[in-house]
Amino acid sequence: MIDHVLDFVRVDEVRHAKLLRQPNDNDQLPADIKPFFTGLCDVLADRFRHGRVLLGSQLIALFRVDPSWSEQNLLPLFSWNNTAEAKAVWEGFLWSPRLYQPLLIAFKLHFLETANRYTDLGEHRQQFAALLTYAALGPTDGYTVDDFRSAIGAMPQEGLEESAQALSQALEGAADQREDYWRNRVQTFWQFVWPKSRDLATPRIAESLTRLIIAARSEFSAALAAMQDWLQPIEHSHYVVHLLNESGLCSRFPADALQLLDTVIADQQWAPQDLGQCLDVIVQVSPQLAQDVRYLRIREYSRRRGAA
Repeated sequence: MIDHVLDFVRVDEVRHAKLLRQPNDNDQLPADIKPFFTGLCDVLADRFRHGRVLLGSQLIALFRVDPSWSEQNLLPLFSWNNTAEAKAVWEGFLWSPRLYQPLLIAFKLHFLETANRYTDLGEHRQQFAALLTYAALGPTDGYTVDDFRSAIGAMPQEGLEESAQALSQALEGAADQREDYWRNRVQTFWQFVWPKSRDLATPRIAESLTRLIIAARSEFSAALAAMQDWLQPIEHSHYVVHLLNESGLCSRFPADALQLLDTVIADQQWAPQDLGQCLDVIVQVSPQLAQDVRYLRIREYSRRRGAA
């Protein structure tokens, strides 16, 4: 019983050591703490695995303070040669993952290999897919386009769905720099990293990409052309049609806006509330589109579903 109590005390020390000391980069671990942390990294001590999870959660801080110790003792735990240990430390790291270039270089092989072990990450696998996507958007020193193409392609369909969502969120979060972010980051990712097989397309990926296309703003036409083949009808399309209506893109790019609507609107039971407004703006700007078969189909659908 005493041993178990000591184990919990030690785990608590791991959790609070950083808060107590507040070291700077390359200060190295204090002499009184380093042997304790080194002991926690001993995979032969199963009872310390929870401690290793906590060390994993502080990976970036530990790596910044003592890169040499981290590379020798902590980073090897992220190798999938020992599945149980890798799952533990990756779980800790993925509690609140961040990109730190020197670390990405130092554990590159383990990071890329984790894409092949996506399902082993359990409930934290979504965070890994997002982290990998942000790293691939770059620039990330020490990695090639082929590295990221292989890693993204190694994830199962669910991983790609998470990646598409992260891609959309990244562009939406670029605020006033959206157009530049599309041209310099997202477009390159899409052309050279994203898988090419349309068999991988899903409704969830389509919804994320539709949001991304709308978020591209002035690059709306280019984004639509690039991702058109991955789009499909969205069952609950209210939000994306609302985004399209609010964006002002129907007046700026009426033909492309109509094309997007034609792709995402099929014969869903409930018509989006903003659909009629989008159609009105499109024909106000380009009256000739009122005779377009796509416009006529969607307008009729909108009338039948009470959204005209």
